Amino acid sequence: MKTFEERLTAWIDGQLTGPDLAAFEKELATHPEAAAERAEARKLGDLLRAQPVPKVGNEDFFNHQLMQRIAAETPRGVEPEKRRVSFWSLPRLVLAGAACLLVALGLFHTLIPAGLPPREKTDYYAEVVELWPGDPSISACTVYDPADNVTVVWLEGLDYIPASYALK
Repeated sequence: MKTFEERLTAWIDGQLTGPDLAAFEKELATHPEAAAERAEARKLGDLLRAQPVPKVGNEDFFNHQLMQRIAAETPRGVEPEKRRVSFWSLPRLVLAGAACLLVALGLFHTLIPAGLPPREKTDYYAEVVELWPGDPSISACTVYDPADNVTVVWLEGLDYIPASYALK
């Protein structure tokens, strides 16, 4: 619903018609000054329409002078109330939070490995392909332990280890 001022302006301009006009004129019975205001507004409108509109040569210069004059006549202590706009409004905070979360997740997945890596193989690698002892009384077999990644050569029937095989 329109406010009283909007309906008053429409009434002064002659834009109210029908039931809106009748209802508003009943409401105007409590405002006797409204009829005088309507008469003054119509008189001013007729006066303005009767006068020729002056042609302004340089609109930008005219606007600049007008703004300077308004600024000079405005009291210094009274400034128009400015709406304080912060850079970190709620939508920007949400967007910045989502961006930080995406960056953190990206860094997490690229820099932190997933789970334990498989055991690394060393540069030293040996594979027993075939065993045959020179002495038929000695038997040899291999045993591989995957948990420790160790291959053991098991010798049976050997009385001693030659000195050339001693650990140094």
